[in-house]
Amino acid sequence: MAVRSAARGTMLAFAAVLAALLMCLSAGVEATLTYDFYSSSCPHVEYLVYQEISKAYWNDSTVAPGILRLSFHDCFVNGCDASVLVAGNTTERAAIQNAGIHGFEAINAAKWAVEQMCPGVVSCADILQYAARDTVKLTKGLGWGVPAGRRDGTVSLATDPPLNLPPATFTSSELVANFAAKGLSAEQMVILSGSHTIGVTHCLQLRDRIFDVIDPTMPKDLLATLQAACPTNTTPTALTIDRSTVDTFDTNYFSNIASGYGLMTSDQTLFADSATRPYVEANLLQGVFDSNFAAAMVAMSSISPKVGTEGEIRHHCEYFNG
Repeated sequence: MAVRSAARGTMLAFAAVLAALLMCLSAGVEATLTYDFYSSSCPHVEYLVYQEISKAYWNDSTVAPGILRLSFHDCFVNGCDASVLVAGNTTERAAIQNAGIHGFEAINAAKWAVEQMCPGVVSCADILQYAARDTVKLTKGLGWGVPAGRRDGTVSLATDPPLNLPPATFTSSELVANFAAKGLSAEQMVILSGSHTIGVTHCLQLRDRIFDVIDPTMPKDLLATLQAACPTNTTPTALTIDRSTVDTFDTNYFSNIASGYGLMTSDQTLFADSATRPYVEANLLQGVFDSNFAAAMVAMSSISPKVGTEGEIRHHCEYFNG
């Protein structure tokens, strides 16, 4: 009898632990991002965002790479919580890593339009990720479903971007480690780097290839072009990373680095390193890159979101509530 009683007690204890575990798992599932998050509370949110981002893009096509960069810089610093959008001298926007970052006006316009229809419902963090997807569509890339349910962060510090964002001087192995720290694979790192097909860089980002030391692997015609455009590393020249189709979301970025014409170290290193070269070669095909980029963006936009009762739904994307 004592043995049976002890066994029964053990089973009951196990059942209790199992029930608690299932409750935790259930809570975790409920707190995850979903594709239909606003289906009842704001069913037209994606249309509203697309309309505003479209207007901004047709007025200034550089909004597209600007918003894509915003989404990346947001998610890599304390998760996808719109902390990069907060204005101020001590916020993430003030960090040197975010110098020249733009697209804020377009996001603000999208937020305003959404607030007119669904006040206090849709987060700036979700609007930013919808907008990032829309910029790819507007530049002739493939769209994707954006899971939603993020809430906006209540902290934004200029000291955080230097600790999280990879510099243009990073080698492939350093980039792999940086992305791995965010839960992303080496393949996803290469795929997401493909967003540079509509991006720009600046002379300062080339300091380790054409100023400090001349990179002997750089084609001479490219070196001459870059040195002419950048007489000093502080010259404020904007250089298109994909020099042939800067406004089209295509595979030319990968074609360029495969032929040695990547601009930054963090670009060319992806092909120079035999560990990441196969991922470059695989994404030379437009259809492959389109679907891979969509999946990688969903993964990136799911980095440490604020969900449930965390954070807030900002009234204005550039300011905390209160």
